[in-house]
Amino acid sequence: MTSLLIVFGSITLVILPSLTGCEEDSAGQPGVGVSPDEALFLRVTRTDPFTAYSLFPNADSVTSGTLNGSNAHQPLVKVSMNAAAAGALQNGILPPGTAFPNGSIIFKEIIVSGETTLFAIMEKDSGNALAGNNWIWAELYPDGRVFYSVESRGGICVPCHLREQGPANDLVRTFERQN
Repeated sequence: MTSLLIVFGSITLVILPSLTGCEEDSAGQPGVGVSPDEALFLRVTRTDPFTAYSLFPNADSVTSGTLNGSNAHQPLVKVSMNAAAAGALQNGILPPGTAFPNGSIIFKEIIVSGETTLFAIMEKDSGNALAGNNWIWAELYPDGRVFYSVESRGGICVPCHLREQGPANDLVRTFERQN
């Protein structure tokens, strides 16, 4: 977007375009005025689209949404990951003592009656003030509406992800589903 410069004698006015809602810059990145939830939605649908992610390795492509100690994400889930997350794995597992790099996205589709009804998203961003345990956490509807906001800092997510094998796997519990 360009600004308009108007000169009246010794007075110069600069008129800047308004940036609101879900605008993007020329590279397709979220612009000024975009909420953290909108920015994450744009990232997983446009910038780094989940449709190009690989399925979580060595796990069923669609499985029951429950894990020991959790009733979240019912009744079925499909878990995938972006290239940054997949690149951290060796033979389908996260090597002991390592963590996912910033930019990794673990993307879960919650499926009800054969339809994806919700996206549960973890994005590794350890320097972000909205991160809970180094991850951005959100649940968004497929149309971008917010079910659970990034701004909640994973408050209801982290306790479950700290259970069982979560801490050994950088809070990604889908490793517990591997065959």
